[in-house]
Amino acid sequence: MSTLSHRTWTSRLHIWEGQNFADVDLLVQRRDPRRFTIGCATSNGETVILQWFRNVPEIAQWLRRMEPQRWGLKGPDLIRIKAELEPVLTGVDVHGLDEPSRQAHNRVTATYYRTVWWGDFATLASAADDWSSRFLNGHGLEPCGADSHGLRRIAEALRQRVDGPTP
Repeated sequence: MSTLSHRTWTSRLHIWEGQNFADVDLLVQRRDPRRFTIGCATSNGETVILQWFRNVPEIAQWLRRMEPQRWGLKGPDLIRIKAELEPVLTGVDVHGLDEPSRQAHNRVTATYYRTVWWGDFATLASAADDWSSRFLNGHGLEPCGADSHGLRRIAEALRQRVDGPTP
């Protein structure tokens, strides 16, 4: 029997853990990237899903447990891909979000989806890499530095992208 109390154990879970994917699908997409500053974009070649996390351990857990479900993996395929992702995402837990890990992740998931970008909100908002620049440009957003008004404008536009136009 574990010496951890139920309260201690549950306080360490992410809010989405133990939930049905359909119930938490939009949760990480709707988060404010000024508060949840670590992000990733996944795509099946047609749709790009941009989502935000509190820290590297949370994004690694999401990519392990939930993201494969977004792209329709079930049963034996889901079990297989989770097992294949484990060493890659353990590396992410230890070394952070680096390009070799992203490429290794994509070698495992390429049949179903790819992680097209991962990084922090500051990188995205300032268009500090090629993907971020293309993404902002493609959505008619001007890059900004650390300007709080610019960051708010981009965060609101990202939320609008998920929620759609307001009446």
